[in-house]
Amino acid sequence: MSAPPLPAGKNLPLHTLHAAIDTHTLWKGVLHLLRSHFTCKRVTLFLGHMGMGEARVVFTDPQIDHSSEWYAKRGKLNPFSPWIERNPGIDHYIFSTITGPPAEFRKSSFYQQFAKLEGWDKGMSGLLWHEGELLAMFSLYRGPRQPDFSDSDVAILRSLLPEIRVAVERVQRINQDQERRKALEGFLRNVPVPIMLLDWEKKLIFANRTAMDSVAIWNFGHEKARQFNSRDCFKVPSAILRVVQALRDEILTIEPKSLSKSLPITKEIFLPGDPTRKARISAAHYGQDSLARPGFFVLLIDPPAVGSVPSAELPANLKDWQMLSPAEREITKLVCQGLSNTEIATQLNKSLLTVKTQLNSVFQKLGVESRTKLIARLHQP
Repeated sequence: MSAPPLPAGKNLPLHTLHAAIDTHTLWKGVLHLLRSHFTCKRVTLFLGHMGMGEARVVFTDPQIDHSSEWYAKRGKLNPFSPWIERNPGIDHYIFSTITGPPAEFRKSSFYQQFAKLEGWDKGMSGLLWHEGELLAMFSLYRGPRQPDFSDSDVAILRSLLPEIRVAVERVQRINQDQERRKALEGFLRNVPVPIMLLDWEKKLIFANRTAMDSVAIWNFGHEKARQFNSRDCFKVPSAILRVVQALRDEILTIEPKSLSKSLPITKEIFLPGDPTRKARISAAHYGQDSLARPGFFVLLIDPPAVGSVPSAELPANLKDWQMLSPAEREITKLVCQGLSNTEIATQLNKSLLTVKTQLNSVFQKLGVESRTKLIARLHQP
């Protein structure tokens, strides 16, 4: 049976729902939509079910103090989850179908411990599924002085389900993309290889700490760069921006439909006055269907220290280097060159105590007891 169209004059809350970009604005949209169609004591939205486990996110109006703990306890006793588990794919249910009439429900332990305190004895839920997994569920609750939900209420609820599904799936995709980007940035932030990504307008999208340190040397020189906080003084070097502009100009001459197969070749430049440092700049195309214009991937290549891991490629013992802070990596590279603590302190313009403290931190993180074992560990194949 197809769902009836939304009642006249009830479309305005859909604007709020379909403007949602995260879980909080999604909840605001769902709440506004449901409150505009139903009179009820309480509204609850459950998001992100893992199979038939508890929801990862729960919103409720009126608010419940310590809601996470409350719903964790509530979930162990509620009679609805077992019923849903036996009826996968069901798109709605009225509580009395499961609990019996309200007068009977009020005798149950669940009512006495939870529903009574929340102020309801009857309700109705809408469910959204994806490939056999419960994606989201929203529930409407009414108190003892309110009527139970009718067939016409069910019809309205079913008419709202497709609208809510679109919003939930969109927010889920956005959230998934954001979390993946955070995870990737978190990984790249600790990779001991200087990496940057610029957008089409040559503005910075991402740079890890190692890139910031390297860029400071490009802009100020090795000695002067030590006087600055590389994050505070960060600015994409003009020499790199000129190459990015050249790549832009080249991209604009390419037929858009052929861009993914005809990207300009990677360009390589050296730091003026220092042939040991260079940058590789390449266009980053996001795919034929992407609405975003190409970006630019920048790999900064520092001169390899004697006995250290080359920065131009990912080392086999990457996890060890990821565990260290940029300052600890710098000291570790000098240890690999055979420098003493005093020599390292002089070269890095640090106190001897700071060098000893940071080196001890390196030993603890990598589980070694001496400089010899540190060098051996970092040179394992």
